Amino acid sequence: MAALDNIPQKQTIEIEIAKLDESVLKSITDLNQKSNTIISDFGNIYIRKKELSDELIRLDSILEDAESQFKAVNAELKEIVDALDDKYPQGRINLQDGTVQYQPGALSRKQLAEQQAQQAQQPQQPAGSGMKVVKE
Repeated sequence: MAALDNIPQKQTIEIEIAKLDESVLKSITDLNQKSNTIISDFGNIYIRKKELSDELIRLDSILEDAESQFKAVNAELKEIVDALDDKYPQGRINLQDGTVQYQPGALSRKQLAEQQAQQAQQPQQPAGSGMKVVKE
């Protein structure tokens, strides 16, 4: 390392100053201002995007609550209508005057659905003579 100590080192640095052309200086200044404006816009966009994201999350929560309430109200309404249908078969409710028109002795919608389900489960007989085949 002793050999490195003997290397002459320059101790002075020359610095010169030159005046920039006004058009170059204006271009740099304008571009720097545009860059700062764009950076500021990026910040505003990020903040607005975050606000919208938070709002969407809040709206999703409100939507879920509304869907739950809607389902509960519909279930309650269905229970009331089903109970009325048992009492007033094939009825039509007039909410304005509070009356119901119905067919006394008719099957309720629930009874009709049960009857149709039973018929769907029974095997179909082939069309034709209308005769039944019985095995003895």
